[in-house]
Amino acid sequence: MWFEGISGRVGVGRLVRVGDATEGLTDRLIRAEREAHTHERDMSEFERERIDLEHRVVRMEAELEALRRRRLEAYARWWHARDDRDRALHVCRRLRRRMNRTRRRG
Repeated sequence: MWFEGISGRVGVGRLVRVGDATEGLTDRLIRAEREAHTHERDMSEFERERIDLEHRVVRMEAELEALRRRRLEAYARWWHARDDRDRALHVCRRLRRRMNRTRRRG
């Protein structure tokens, strides 16, 4: 495990001078603190990136919602124009038939 190196096994089974053991532990402590600070800095950068991406996602979702609404409105306008066209064509057919009947009679 990552923490086995700091389990206090310094000098087990052999004679180690206290000064050497303390220097070794101090060096390991400094390296571990430096590594922790590096990870902390990385975490801050990643958090800023995550927040930026979250804001972008929110903006894009809002834009997508607006586009969906516009798409539905465009379809509704198309549908109404189609209905109006069909109605106008129906009136044209009726008027042509009426004109043809009137011509035949007259």
